[in-house]
Amino acid sequence: MREPKSVTDLLTYRLLRLSNTLGLYSNRRYRKQFNVTLPEWRVLSIIALHETTTARDISRALATDKAWVGLSVEKLEQHGLVQRSTDKLDMRRTLVSLTKPGKGVHDAIMANARRRQKRLLGALPAGTAETLIVCLDRLQAEADRMLVELDEAQAPEA
Repeated sequence: MREPKSVTDLLTYRLLRLSNTLGLYSNRRYRKQFNVTLPEWRVLSIIALHETTTARDISRALATDKAWVGLSVEKLEQHGLVQRSTDKLDMRRTLVSLTKPGKGVHDAIMANARRRQKRLLGALPAGTAETLIVCLDRLQAEADRMLVELDEAQAPEA
C-alpha cells in the first residue's frame, strides 16, 4: 500500500467525503419527498429499530449529542411522526415511539435506502460487496477501540 501524499489520499478523508456526498443526496431527497431532514431520518430509523426508546439511547446508537437528538425528536413530534410518553416503570424517563404516519414515512424512506444501497453495491466489482461490508465492520470495531483507548488515556486518575 502506498504512503498517502496528501489529505485526499487518507482513508478518513475518503470515507468522510463519501459519507458527506451520500448525506447530501439523502438530505435533499428526504426533505423534498418526505419533509424529513437527514438528521431526523436517522433518529426516526433508530426509533423504528427499537420500537420504543429514549433520547439517551438514540444518542448512544448514533454516537451523537443528546440535545441534538432531543431537538430532532421535537420536530418529528411536531410533524406527527413520533410520540412521547412517560415510562411507567421509571417516571423520570421519557419514551419515544413512532406514530402510524411515522411508521409509513420510515418504511417509505427505508425502501428508498434499500434501492440506493443496491445501486451503490452494484457499482462494485462482482463478488466484492460482502467483502466491503466485512471490512467496514472491522474498521468500525478498530475505530471504536481507538476511541476507548483515547478516553482511557485522558481519564483523570482516581
